[in-house]
This record gives sequence, C-alpha cells and structure tokens, in this order.
Amino acid sequence: MKLRILREAEEEAQVSAIWYEEQLVGLGDDFLDELVAALQQIEDHPKRFPKLETAKSSQIRRCRLARFPYLLIFEILDTEIVVLAVAHSKRRPNYWRQRK
Repeated sequence: MKLRILREAEEEAQVSAIWYEEQLVGLGDDFLDELVAALQQIEDHPKRFPKLETAKSSQIRRCRLARFPYLLIFEILDTEIVVLAVAHSKRRPNYWRQRK
C-alpha cells in the first residue's frame, strides 16, 4: 500500500529536526533517520501498530519513535496510508484531528 505524508506532517518533521540540530550537531539527522525508518515500517506492516484509542476512526494508528518523544499518527485507508501528524507525545494531544 502506498504511503502519503500530509504537508503539515512534513512541516512538523522539519521543524523538529531543525530544533534537534540546534541542540546538538547531528541530532537532527538522527531524528530524520529514525523517522524514515519508522515510515518504512508503517508502509511495510501498517496493521502491526496499535490503534489510537482516542481517535474516532478505528483505522487511525500510532507509531512511537524509539529515541525521540514523537508519534507518527497515520490512517489506513482503502488505497493508501496517510501520515496525519508527526506529533510530540507530551504536547497538544489530538491537535491533528481535523486533518485529512
């Protein structure tokens, strides 16, 4: 199944990577490397990730990054997987709900 990343999620990833890079040279690249690996796992096996309990749709799931406090929020549709958000796990819960 094809993976599509919403523009807002891409922007969240870039802002986060820049912030990490400002904290320590190379850390932004580490964040992006982990993000790309997680996206590949989602594309390969989307149903292995837990459903997001607070979501209205039963096909919205989350992938937690191992090293960084971020969640990839995605929805499994009939023809594609849509990444809705690259969300910090401790800030602004559910702010992405209106995205499609």
